[in-house]
Amino acid sequence: MKLKITLDTNTFPLERAMAAATRIRADVAVTTVTAREVHGTKFEPELSTLKLLPETWVLGESPLGTAVLGSEADTACYEQALRIVSNGAFPRPGARDALSDGQRRQLRDAIIFCAHVREKRDILVSDDIAAFGGEGSPQRQQIEALGKTRVMTLPEFEHFCDQPRA
Repeated sequence: MKLKITLDTNTFPLERAMAAATRIRADVAVTTVTAREVHGTKFEPELSTLKLLPETWVLGESPLGTAVLGSEADTACYEQALRIVSNGAFPRPGARDALSDGQRRQLRDAIIFCAHVREKRDILVSDDIAAFGGEGSPQRQQIEALGKTRVMTLPEFEHFCDQPRA
């Protein structure tokens, strides 16, 4: 069985993540958020080798034509993910017109995570410990429980891929 791996933007350049993924049976993807974030950079050509997962549309953030409409479950995931990645500090709905740069990053973290969850993927690889917590941390445990998925940093993913499989 292939594991479905989603890579966060901070895993670029992809050499390490893709080298690790070759050691397991993996279907590797990124979200349209990542595609937007690397557009016009030296990393953009790397996208051509990956599956692109559409983000769930968020008013004021998602460009039309690149996102999908979300369900009630997607909305619940998004709001809970925002709470977790911000440690409860993210503004409530209706009070999000003037987000700081840091809050915009948290919003994109939640969008990436929820696209990963919506697509029923197995492992999100992200080096964003501020958003997703470190290995074994309460924050990591909360986000993994929310999405019924695993989150790993790139070094954790490399170690995981090096383990013998049955």
